[in-house]
Amino acid sequence: MEHLIAKPQLRLLWLLLLCPALVLSRVLVEVPTPVAASNGTAPGPRPGCPSMCGDIHIPFPFGIGDGCSRSKGFAIFCDNSYNPARALDIRGFEVKDITLETGEMRVFTGVAHICYNSSNTTSSIGFLKYNFTGSPFLISSSRNEFTGVGCNTVALLTGKDLEDDGRYLSGCMTTCASLGDAADDVNCTGAIPEDLDTVNVSWMRLANNTARNYNSCSTAFLAEKGWYRNFSLNHQNGTGETSLHNQLGNRTIPLVLDWAMKKDGACLSANSTRVDVRNGLWYRCKCSDGYAGNPYVVEGCQNIDECKLLKSDPETYGNQYHVPSGSKCVDTDGSYKGECNFGRIGSQCRPVFSATVAAVSATLVASLLLVLLRKEHKRRVRSGFFDKNGGEIMKSMNINTFTELQLEKITNHYDTPIGKGAFGKVYRGTTHKNLRVAVKRSIVEGMQPSHDHDLVNEIAIQFQVSHANLVRLIGCCLETDVPMLVFEYVSNGSLYNVLHCGSTPRVLPLSARLDIAIGSAKALAYMHSHGGRSLVHGDVKTGNILLGDNLTPKVSDFGSSKLESIARHANWCVMGDMSYIDPVYIKTGRFTQKSDVYSFGVVLLELITRKTARYGNNNSLPVDFVKSCKEDGNGRKMYDRDIIFSDGDAHSHRCVECLDQIGMLAVRCLKEDRDERPSMAEVVEELIQVNFRARSDTSCKTN
Repeated sequence: MEHLIAKPQLRLLWLLLLCPALVLSRVLVEVPTPVAASNGTAPGPRPGCPSMCGDIHIPFPFGIGDGCSRSKGFAIFCDNSYNPARALDIRGFEVKDITLETGEMRVFTGVAHICYNSSNTTSSIGFLKYNFTGSPFLISSSRNEFTGVGCNTVALLTGKDLEDDGRYLSGCMTTCASLGDAADDVNCTGAIPEDLDTVNVSWMRLANNTARNYNSCSTAFLAEKGWYRNFSLNHQNGTGETSLHNQLGNRTIPLVLDWAMKKDGACLSANSTRVDVRNGLWYRCKCSDGYAGNPYVVEGCQNIDECKLLKSDPETYGNQYHVPSGSKCVDTDGSYKGECNFGRIGSQCRPVFSATVAAVSATLVASLLLVLLRKEHKRRVRSGFFDKNGGEIMKSMNINTFTELQLEKITNHYDTPIGKGAFGKVYRGTTHKNLRVAVKRSIVEGMQPSHDHDLVNEIAIQFQVSHANLVRLIGCCLETDVPMLVFEYVSNGSLYNVLHCGSTPRVLPLSARLDIAIGSAKALAYMHSHGGRSLVHGDVKTGNILLGDNLTPKVSDFGSSKLESIARHANWCVMGDMSYIDPVYIKTGRFTQKSDVYSFGVVLLELITRKTARYGNNNSLPVDFVKSCKEDGNGRKMYDRDIIFSDGDAHSHRCVECLDQIGMLAVRCLKEDRDERPSMAEVVEELIQVNFRARSDTSCKTN
C-alpha cells in the first residue's frame, strides 16, 4: 500500500517512529500547581439522603444534595428532567455507574473530530479537554485507551500529570491510500500514561490531506478498553449527520475515572482497611476479607455469610469457599469454618471408626432413637389431643380424666367388648378400686362430631346430669382424637337383648314392662327439663336402655345428646337408628324434644308387642301398629300374648285395656304433627296411671 504524506507530516512522523503506534514523549515544562477549592467534609451522609438517581446507585462518599457527599468533589446532581433521571458530576459528566470496590466511576464522554472540505482546508474541527485538577478524579491509565479513526490522520493527546506537573505529548497517526484499506491502517489505539489529571485531544492540520476525497472526517476519543471493537468502513466515509462523531454523540462512549480520598481522612466502617494510592497522597478504603459493603460509612462493612452463598450456588462458590467432606459449613464473623459431623475428627474430618463399626453403631443408635422418638411422638400426640379436647378446662371443673394407658389397663387392652353403637364399641373393665365400668371407645378415627368448646360443654353437662334412671358418667379420656367415655357398668344388658335375643325369651310381666317404661320416661323427662337447660337425647331405642339389678332401667348412650336450642336451630346431625328416627327430623333437619318422644313411642310398641322396630320381612312396627289401630280400633292382634294372663280361652279384659292404653299412648307419640305428640312428662303421668290400674288387676301377670 502506498502512503501519501505531506511534508508537515514528516516531522511528526520522525518523532512518532521513535515509539510504537502510540508515541509517548515527555516535555518537562513547569506550570503553576493548581490549588483545589477548600471544601468542608462530612464523616457520613446526613439522614434522608437519596441513594438512587434514576436507575443509578449513588453510594457514599458520593451524594445527592447538601450534606450528602463527603466533599464537593463527590457531589452528584440528579437531573429529573429526563426519564429516567440522569446523574451528573460537578463537572457535568453524566455518570454511568460508581464502583466502591475498585474506586472507579464510569462517565459518558464525547469525541474529537476534524473534517476537511478540501485537501488543505477544514470545514469543522472539535477538540476534547478533561481537567480534573484539584478533584478526587484521574483518568484511569489501566482501564482506558486512546483511539483514532480515519485516513491520513494525526491525532494529538497532551496532558499534565499529578506528581510534578510534567507535560505529556502523544500522537496517533493513521495512513491509507483508499477507502478499502484494512482496519489496522484506518484506526489506531494506544496506552495512556498514569496519573493524568488534565488531558487534551487535538489535531495536527495537514497541508495536503490526499484522503479527503474518500474520508473527509476523522475521529479520536478516550474510551474504556475494549469498547471500540467493531470497526466498520462506514465509520470512514460518513459526512454531516452520518459522520462517526455525530453518530457517537455525547452519551455513547464510556470513560473510566479513578477516584480516591485525600490523605487526611479515615475509613469509617469497622472491619475495613485503608489503602494509600497516588504516592501516598490519597487513599481508598476497602472492606476487610470476609466482609462486604461500603467502608466509607459507619457499620458499612457487613459479614459475608459464606455458607449461605455456598449452599445457594455450589458451582459458583465451591472453589472460593471450601469445607471438607463430612463437615458442616458454619459461618463466623468475617470468615467461616467446617465443623466435622458426628464420628469424624481432624482438619479433613476423617471417620473415627471403620465403616463396619460405624454402621453397627449407627444402627443401634438409630434403633434407640426410633424407640425414643415413637414414645415422644405418642406423648406429643396425646398431649395435643388433650389440649384440643379441652383437658385443662375439664380439670378445672373437677371432671375425672383418665389417661389412655390407664384405660388400656382397666379394660385389659380392650379384651371384653359388651356392646357396639353408632360411634364406637363399649368394653367392660375394672378400676383399681374394683369398680366395674363400661368404656366407650370410638371406632372411627378422626371423627369429631362437634367443635372443641361444644365437646367440653357436652361432657360437662353429662357430669352434671344425675338421675336414678340415667347411666352415670364416671370420667373421660381426652388423649385420643375422639374422647373415650367411662360409664358405670349396668349388669343385665340392654332392653333390646332382654326382649328380642336368646332362644328362650325371658318372662316379662306387664308390671315389669311398665316399670321399665316409666323409669326410662322419667329419665328422658328429666333430661328435657334439666335445670332450665333442655337436653335432647337423639338416639332413644331399646338398645340404649340398660337394665340393672331388679331390671331397673338406665338410659345410656349420651354420644348424641345436645342442648335443644342448638339441635333445633343448627341442622344437628343425628347418628341414631333410622328405625327410631322422627320422620319430621328427616324432612326438616330440626331435632326437638318431640323427636325423642317419637323414638320412645317405638320403644313402647316393642314393650307391648315384643317385636323389633323392623320385624318379619322388613316390616315397620310403627306403621303396622298404627294401621292396625285405624282398621280395628286397637292393636290387640299385635300384642305379646305372654303379657295377658290366660284361663283357657278367656283373656283378662282389664289387662287388655291396659295394653290398649299403652298402645294409644304410643300412637300419640308417633303423630306426624309434633304439636299433637305429648311431652315426656305427660307420658310419665299416663304410664303411672296405667301401672296403677294394671297392678289392681289380678288377672294381669305381675311376676
